[in-house]
Amino acid sequence: MKLQLPVKIVFGAAAFAVTTLAAASEYGYPLPPFARAAVAVLSEVSCTNRFQHMRQLATSASQAVVRPNVDTLYSTAVIDLSHHDVVVDIPVVKGRYWVFPFYDAYGNNYANLGSIENSKAGKYSLRFNVGGKQNTGVQLCSDPEKCDGLQGYVNAPTPYGLMVIRYAVTDTVGDLQQIHALQNQSGLHTVEKGDGTTCKATAPTLTMSMLNSSLSADPAMKIMQLTARIAPHNPPRNITDLARVNHMLKESGVRDGVYKPQKGQNLTASYIASEMTMSKAASEPQNLHSLGNGWQELTPTAQGDYGENYAMREYVAYFGYLALRATEALYPSYSTGQKGLHLGPRESYIFTFPSKPPMAQYGFWSLTAYNTEEYLIPNTLNRYALSDRSNLTYADGSLVYDGNAHGDGDGNFQLLVQPADVTPQRTGCPSMRQSPSSMFS
Repeated sequence: MKLQLPVKIVFGAAAFAVTTLAAASEYGYPLPPFARAAVAVLSEVSCTNRFQHMRQLATSASQAVVRPNVDTLYSTAVIDLSHHDVVVDIPVVKGRYWVFPFYDAYGNNYANLGSIENSKAGKYSLRFNVGGKQNTGVQLCSDPEKCDGLQGYVNAPTPYGLMVIRYAVTDTVGDLQQIHALQNQSGLHTVEKGDGTTCKATAPTLTMSMLNSSLSADPAMKIMQLTARIAPHNPPRNITDLARVNHMLKESGVRDGVYKPQKGQNLTASYIASEMTMSKAASEPQNLHSLGNGWQELTPTAQGDYGENYAMREYVAYFGYLALRATEALYPSYSTGQKGLHLGPRESYIFTFPSKPPMAQYGFWSLTAYNTEEYLIPNTLNRYALSDRSNLTYADGSLVYDGNAHGDGDGNFQLLVQPADVTPQRTGCPSMRQSPSSMFS
């Protein structure tokens, strides 16, 4: 991401064009990641509203989502509510963290069903909230018998979207097989729309052609092309912003499903300007919270569900598309003022924890290394993270976690990160060794 390039200030109509087009680029920025994720799933399952189940933990070859973790198994689906509602079947899940997250076309995590919410197993109707008639999110039924056997409804702000289910994996024998059974019990199936619009489509059917046909290789142009195809049928997260967004897109050249550059526009300058705005927003205290010692995390209002905070929506689409809301997960990251950390062939990092990170019931934590493309780093040990389920020890050799993550024992412990071809010194640190000259964040 080239945020340091100088951008000339242009006056008059051209300045307005850059400002408006930059705002449109910012607004549509999450759509290429949406298209990329959707195409990857559709290439495997061939249709929308069907789960693609990941049966093994993520490796360096896993590229379905950026910044994957190795603590969970995923089940992913591309959602299309243009012609039908979708019934989501949720199995009975016990003794682990789990979540069925719902994302709109722009990456807003607008609803969650899972262990944090104490959600009940059963059927939920996922429906497009046309015109914002219902409150977006989960609408529970007090008596399922009066709701055609449904536990509730999930009102989506856009007809297109994604689901990325997470099941936390434990270190017990046979746990993957237990999760496979849960995946097999989950399901999606389409039903007639319950709002009387069965014969009236609310948007075109979401197709592979819409997502990846005749797209420019230029990232700025690709954003505008996908914005022209998708945004007219997928309103903003806050429906009250619809008129302003429609005007902005029209002035930028988005009309009739096509982007046509307007006279005097500089698409490249507008794209760079949107990234500069994003970078500035990501440094503001209302969006980023310092944890001390170089660690930082997004504030709750800037993570997962963004409302009209389009700059932070763009930021998360770039660095960690499909982040969960802060009620589900926290994403602390370490920064030295540049993107990522560099490891030379004879260098290492030691991470010191003053105590065990506090966790809620069924909670977990992990320290994971990613490369510049936000994927797991290939290494000969196939070790991508260290976590509360790793064989962590204190300096005296005793276990940090002796089978009780919430036990009384606590104290300082350290983790070592270094190239895979270097033998660890006798530091007492568990090692997460990476390939030589790797970068991680």
